Amino acid sequence: MNEDLRAFKIRIIKYTVVIALIFAACSIPALGFSIPFLFGLSVGASVSAASFLLMIIMSKKVVESGEKWMASVGYIVRLPLYAVTFFAALGLGGMTAAIACLIGFMTSMVAVVYVHGIKAKFSKDRTVRPEVMEEFERLDREEEIWKN
Repeated sequence: MNEDLRAFKIRIIKYTVVIALIFAACSIPALGFSIPFLFGLSVGASVSAASFLLMIIMSKKVVESGEKWMASVGYIVRLPLYAVTFFAALGLGGMTAAIACLIGFMTSMVAVVYVHGIKAKFSKDRTVRPEVMEEFERLDREEEIWKN
């Protein structure tokens, strides 16, 4: 499982970087080559990736220890990290950098949605575990009952 988790982390971080680069490329026609925007985007994406890694570390600790309250520690650590980063981008690069920082914060979330949502849905090699498929079929049957 650790190897699967390691591959998952690496894949999400790679997609985070790619998505940040796409956001940067899309900003060039609208803003031109804006250093404050690129600064804010890179800082936001970096913090987003770090936050994602912190979330994985805390999730592993919660699962290993069984202490549910430890999940709150992850939030307590990550939320100030976002706030400090946002206000630093605002102070150093102005409103453009602050908005770009907010966009950068979304990069890891977009990466997870892409990898496990969009990409997985259209994957030809996608397999579904039998118990999950059974649950989907049960839900489909329930929907048919409500339609009639």
